Amino acid sequence: MKAKFYSVGTGPGDPKLITYKAVEVIRNCDIIAVPNSGASENAVLKIVAEHIKDKEIIYCDMPMIRDKAKLEEYHQSAANLLASYLDQNKSVAFLTLGDPTIYSTTLYVHQKLQNMGYEAEIISGVPSFCAVAAKLNIPLCEGGEPLHIIPASYEDTEQAVNYNGNKVLMKSGKSIAKIKELLNEKQAQSVECCGMENEKIHKSLDTLDENSSYFNVIIVKEKK
Repeated sequence: MKAKFYSVGTGPGDPKLITYKAVEVIRNCDIIAVPNSGASENAVLKIVAEHIKDKEIIYCDMPMIRDKAKLEEYHQSAANLLASYLDQNKSVAFLTLGDPTIYSTTLYVHQKLQNMGYEAEIISGVPSFCAVAAKLNIPLCEGGEPLHIIPASYEDTEQAVNYNGNKVLMKSGKSIAKIKELLNEKQAQSVECCGMENEKIHKSLDTLDENSSYFNVIIVKEKK
């Protein structure tokens, strides 16, 4: 059977929220790959620790930068590295927090490998903002309410927070001062590191500071 590449979502942080499908794929793959970005690889390896004993782990350099040309080089380098294992008929599971289809580095590599002719499959995971809503014991959206998913550290955040409907602001850690100012009169709550050992729940943004985690998700509810 020809080796296959899998982009595997491991959920937001709680090992109990990883899916049976993800566990099955991880256990059956020869190689486990993680993005070496200095932030998420340790978290994702903790989630899957009991499922990857004796597995070979490959760290793919994925620095947290925005230079598109340099990112392209890193993504292609990772694709070439993992292709070398696929060519040895070794299946590869590339792990990512949450779900691979939501702001995931994994999918850049996934698409490159597809374009290079390799078979690739996405294994869904529980998105962080769904786990955060559950932790806060609130609905994300009801009835005809729209829901906007916003990467909070980009320039158009100011416009996006005024969209009609409910909002999820992801990865807001370094931009928290600006975000708090933008959301000053809105109903907002957040959870840092949802499901992880250092989880913090914020029923208002008053308790958030500039040292908040990169893994901070804010939910903004439209006032009724």
